[in-house]
Amino acid sequence: MTEKTAQENQALIAFWDKAFALSDEDQKQRLEDGGPDWKEIAPSEKLYRAACALGQRKKVLDYGCGNAWASIIAAKSGCADVTAADAAPGAVQAARLYAARYGVADRVHAVCSDSNWLQSVPDGTFDGLICSNVLDVIPPETVEAILRELARVTTQDGIVIVGLNYYLSPEAAAARSIDLADGNRLYIDGVLRLVSRTDAEWARIFSPWYTVKKLEHFAWPGEAKETRRLFWLWKREDD
Repeated sequence: MTEKTAQENQALIAFWDKAFALSDEDQKQRLEDGGPDWKEIAPSEKLYRAACALGQRKKVLDYGCGNAWASIIAAKSGCADVTAADAAPGAVQAARLYAARYGVADRVHAVCSDSNWLQSVPDGTFDGLICSNVLDVIPPETVEAILRELARVTTQDGIVIVGLNYYLSPEAAAARSIDLADGNRLYIDGVLRLVSRTDAEWARIFSPWYTVKKLEHFAWPGEAKETRRLFWLWKREDD
């Protein structure tokens, strides 16, 4: 890993740590108020259904879990053993809080996934995996290593789901006066927020380890068009 990539990764961890961090008062309030039903915490109906599908698995990994909405849905849908992993300590704190809030703290285990965490996981540990809004917001140089390790720690028949942001073409970016570094990297206040690639480009990136079983498009609340991507993947036999 280059020094620049390491710096970008640290900037991302600091950004998401701050984004998810909760004060003691915030934690208390979130535990005390009812909040939305667990069936309503996913950013979209298609993401909800994807997380529900993981409920039929024995052992699930939610990689880059954020506040663990997918982990909670998988646990509520029947999975008794979900690992919610995130590199940002604030996200891990939020994951533990919301797991307790929704009554699945005994099934959702939040861990801080530093750069060496995946390597410590035994082969074929998980038969279900979701990685949402992660792979296209980190330096491309780290994506291959993560995908290789994710393929190693998932079973041959595992459900593998990857959620990605929309594709922002150079032409569309120019029309919106958005500067893309290297033609596809969006930085906001010096922090990498998007590495924009087409569906075909992502399929090629997955191809050493996975084949694309299905591709769905979805929207977040308030978005008029379904342009975000949800890849359902099969692990290749030779892995």
